[in-house]
Amino acid sequence: MAAQGRYMDALKLIKTENPFPAVCGAICNRRCEDACTRGRVDEAVAIDEIKKFIAAQELNADKRYIPETEAAFSKAENMKNCLVIGGGPAGMSAAYYLREKGYPVTVFEKEKRPGGMLLNGIPSFRLEKNVIDAEIEVLREMGIEFKCGVEVGRDVTLDGLRAQGYKAFYIAIGAQGGRMAGVPGEDA
Repeated sequence: MAAQGRYMDALKLIKTENPFPAVCGAICNRRCEDACTRGRVDEAVAIDEIKKFIAAQELNADKRYIPETEAAFSKAENMKNCLVIGGGPAGMSAAYYLREKGYPVTVFEKEKRPGGMLLNGIPSFRLEKNVIDAEIEVLREMGIEFKCGVEVGRDVTLDGLRAQGYKAFYIAIGAQGGRMAGVPGEDA
């Protein structure tokens, strides 16, 4: 599709399996290219560069692909309000796929903005913040609501959220502890 200039079709295809292609394009280590059998003929397919180019379409608001959402839950009595606790990659992915299926979704994030470790754990020289912001904006345009600066368990309770009409909960609070690199002196 990319070779044919069908960039939006390619982006739509990529997003069936990956809601954040621009983020992945920025941080991908291209292991698939090392294993690409095309490399035995001439050179590996530069899939990362192709996906990066396609995903760059998301950075321009006028060229953004906003996935359609199913209308299966349009009747109020069938509405199942979904709450995602945690606005990192796992929580936002869950919100993306739930919204795509037609569910109303709200994401509660304890930090001031969504992004989780994408925002707080990957340096800007590797993943620019505007890339994260553009992909989060797609979620907002899909109709996903973000409530930032709210910590579930401290600011609100699950019982209180149930009373507000939330029926399904996805807890994606992350693992904010760092890993040791395994080098001498790292514990100094």
